[in-house]
Amino acid sequence: MRLANGRMTRTAGAVLAGVMALSLAGCGGSAPVQESSAPKQETQAQTEAQAAAGEPEELTIWMGSWWEDQIPKIVEAYKAVEPNVNLTIEALPVNGYVDKAVTTILGGGGPDILAVDVTQMGNLVDKNLLQPWDDQIKDMDLSDFAAVIEGGKFDGVYYGLPYRTSSSIMYYNKTMFDEAGVPYPEAGWTYDDMLEIAKKLTIPGEQYGVGIGASNADPSNVFLTLSPVIWSYGGDYLNEDQTECTLNTPEAIEGIRYWTGLYTTEKVAPEGAVNYTMTKDIMPLFIENKVALMMGGDQNAVEFDTNYPDLNYGYCVPPKAPSGSGGWLFTVPVTAKNSPGAYKFAKWFLQPEVLGELTVRIPARMEATNYGIWNDPLYQTILESAMVGRLSPTIPQWTDMQKIIIVELQNIMQGAKTVEQGCEDMAQQCNDLLK
Repeated sequence: MRLANGRMTRTAGAVLAGVMALSLAGCGGSAPVQESSAPKQETQAQTEAQAAAGEPEELTIWMGSWWEDQIPKIVEAYKAVEPNVNLTIEALPVNGYVDKAVTTILGGGGPDILAVDVTQMGNLVDKNLLQPWDDQIKDMDLSDFAAVIEGGKFDGVYYGLPYRTSSSIMYYNKTMFDEAGVPYPEAGWTYDDMLEIAKKLTIPGEQYGVGIGASNADPSNVFLTLSPVIWSYGGDYLNEDQTECTLNTPEAIEGIRYWTGLYTTEKVAPEGAVNYTMTKDIMPLFIENKVALMMGGDQNAVEFDTNYPDLNYGYCVPPKAPSGSGGWLFTVPVTAKNSPGAYKFAKWFLQPEVLGELTVRIPARMEATNYGIWNDPLYQTILESAMVGRLSPTIPQWTDMQKIIIVELQNIMQGAKTVEQGCEDMAQQCNDLLK
């Protein structure tokens, strides 16, 4: 396990500049899409016939809007290895992205490849909108993919492979540590260690040891800090087959007791944490030397180095427990007009040397960090965390479950409910959604 105590030296501009170079070398019970297989088979036959005749082959991909500047480079690189393919990549805004995809696929259209956030996979698989990958990846070594790969697997069947991963890392304010004479976090540290450090760095009303936020306006960052704590106590959100909420088990209750206790009993979290978000509230306090520890991703380091060069900080893997992980996957809709071409492109892009040079986000394969800009302590630390990370539930109900859990966390933090009662109410309400 590696700890990176120094600040990242690359700025956001350098990070983006590094991407310029290219080295060429089980489903739910919803009804399936109501369409005849004949048109699809006819389209596939036409595509194969065109390829055999040497005619140009069309291939379309939908990705997030942040890929817009990189699209010409990807198209050029693929044209060099597949000159007979007319590749079209559309960069779409993330707002309404999945809704548009569902509507388009249900209408019989859509791209050949759909890039999907892991949290959106369950909804698409539940509606039977994605093709399985298993026959296409028999010859692939999947061993160096980050943990997000499991988010593409349902009932033992793969419906997507990840090209991007993300994971939480712990940032620490060196100025606060140094002034208090507290050693920086060490490899293998635990949540008990974190609490002891936070106590030493807390001066009530002036500064706090750890930053957490419980605002429903920022659910992903609430669970960025909450999930690893629950997992470290042996708890989880759902049972193994994801049919029942388990937040009322003793293990989950103790994890939630620890997390809410940072605010209620230990008082090592800022006074407004019950309504705080990480980005708008906790991060500014970290920059102002008023919060010593905060969870975040690589974008925080880019922000710090670009806009706050005087901030003295370090980063490391979170306390010894599975960290929260996520990412994006390539999927092939059931309405794809060129499925063979889709799988061929995806497997090409996922080659470590291609992925490392072309991706604009942290690659989902460890070997890809040997290429491009990714062989950097920051990204190595994040990927190290992501390789052993865990995913939040990928079921369609997870969005509504998050809202329920956060409301009950707020009730506990404000003293309206005991930890036990809040956890029991979480489980009951979530189970109503799962029926």
